[in-house]
Amino acid sequence: MAPKKEDDAAEEVDSNEVAQFDLTRRMAPFLDKHLLLNLLVFLKKAGGDIYKEKDLLEAEKNVALSTNMIDCAKDCYDALGEDVPDELGDRYEAVLNEVKEASENSLSLLSALEDQGKMDDIRDCKDFVGVCEKLDISMEEAEALVSLGKLKYEIGDYGFTALLLTKYRYLRIRTKEDETSRTVGTLWGSIASQLLNNDFEAAADNIDTLTGYLENAKLTRKELLVQKTWLLHWSCWAMFRPATVPSKVLNIFVNEKSLSIISLSCPHLFRYVAASLVLQKRLKLAVKDTVAIINAESHAYSDPITRFLVALNVDLDFDRAQEELKQCENVCKIDSFLADQWSEFEENARLMIFEMYCHIHQSIYIDMIAKNLNMSTTEAELWIVKLIQSAKLDARIDSEKSRVVMSKTPPSVYQQVIEKTKNLSFRSTMLLSNLEKKEQKDKI
Repeated sequence: MAPKKEDDAAEEVDSNEVAQFDLTRRMAPFLDKHLLLNLLVFLKKAGGDIYKEKDLLEAEKNVALSTNMIDCAKDCYDALGEDVPDELGDRYEAVLNEVKEASENSLSLLSALEDQGKMDDIRDCKDFVGVCEKLDISMEEAEALVSLGKLKYEIGDYGFTALLLTKYRYLRIRTKEDETSRTVGTLWGSIASQLLNNDFEAAADNIDTLTGYLENAKLTRKELLVQKTWLLHWSCWAMFRPATVPSKVLNIFVNEKSLSIISLSCPHLFRYVAASLVLQKRLKLAVKDTVAIINAESHAYSDPITRFLVALNVDLDFDRAQEELKQCENVCKIDSFLADQWSEFEENARLMIFEMYCHIHQSIYIDMIAKNLNMSTTEAELWIVKLIQSAKLDARIDSEKSRVVMSKTPPSVYQQVIEKTKNLSFRSTMLLSNLEKKEQKDKI
């Protein structure tokens, strides 16, 4: 997709500047087509001043045609001023008939699944065969739930798909049977459906389940790396779309194993690691060590969000941190996951600047804080007063000298030991990976 050409040269430069921060191309290879459609719909709204509308519509149409989202494809044809092909109408009828037939064939099973009495009867079943016998259905009929779920998913009925796959997994996995390639497939399908249906808590539970499965799965290292990379991309929906991020997803996304995966196969996700450090105050204790990793991997990926954290936490360069923070608005503007979070991001980033300033200074003049936070002196003083009250900072304002005075508590010996031993797992993983790469190069 080419950036939109503007009549005004300054506007064109600005559009190109924002477009460079769009990660859609980088993320697309790791996304289900429906998740990719979700990003394209966002770009059509937010990127209208950045990309050519025709290019966005063409991209959306092509992705929609690769699914059974026929209505979406038709809308794209209409918006482009093109005639809808006759075969698309025939395909639409064929899809509807297929869904109708599959639904009718599964009607008796769906009714049984809604019968609480029958659900109680299968509690003591030891395996899937026993479940099918209790429900008086064949295994083929039970497996048909997956086929129906896939058909529903392809036409965009994500809520019903999630329900079907949850029911199927209840029949299979409740008996403590091992995951099979088919049941793992339904786990991926459940996650995608729940993310697109905004059921983030349920998706988080399934992401946690799938993560646990992958830890013990008998896969090659390459297969494992690919699947974990896909899962991290999908997790972005649960990380940034809900009002409150589920703890399970947050813990998975920023742990050392995930950071190793990101370093090896998808460094562009460091944007979201960095953004989560700013947006999620729960990660405050992880900021220092995670930023050190982001800085070490800056040769592979950097943008204003990652550079803001590095400037602030590694270089202690407040002027550069402020400059990068200004650019962060352009990043958020073009990013589907961060577009609605700019205000909170800016507020939390200002708080991080203030806290870092307080960490290295005994006292700070308010006009200096105002300069670094891009605020007036009066605004800065009011902001600091509210911050001291709400965050219970060990600080006071010296109104006579117009400064903030900090009280410092030295770190305990225990905390110093913890600081020294963090990230050993990440460093070990990266060392092993680099040794393997060197061995392969030497063989060549």
